Amino acid sequence: MAGLYTLSKNERLASRKLIDKIFNREGEMISKFPLSFIFLKHELNASLPAQVMFSVPTRKFKKAHDRNRVKRLMKESYRLQKHSFYQSIITKSNKQYACCLMYNSDVMPDLESLNGKIQYILNEFSSRIS
Repeated sequence: MAGLYTLSKNERLASRKLIDKIFNREGEMISKFPLSFIFLKHELNASLPAQVMFSVPTRKFKKAHDRNRVKRLMKESYRLQKHSFYQSIITKSNKQYACCLMYNSDVMPDLESLNGKIQYILNEFSSRIS
């Protein structure tokens, strides 16, 4: 497993085919406004329990620097909580998952609110896979 508090390149979802599968109604969704978490049980190329991508629609934030800011905040919050996320996957199902974390509001978030929402989503995911 990569470093405890890092988010390396192989932990990010980049496969176009897998991303299409997630969004073409094959993945399951967990929502906690303003976030949506879509996941799909799938065999990954990496030896990690999960790969994740972060998405902010252009409809919500027109300017790229705003979208990038929201993605940076989501990545930071996920990075700090991913260790417990990985542990729950390993102990409960021992499968691999492809995930997408999407921001669905047009209000710029703060890190504290994102931490709470992402923690709720990851706990809900953990309860669903058991």
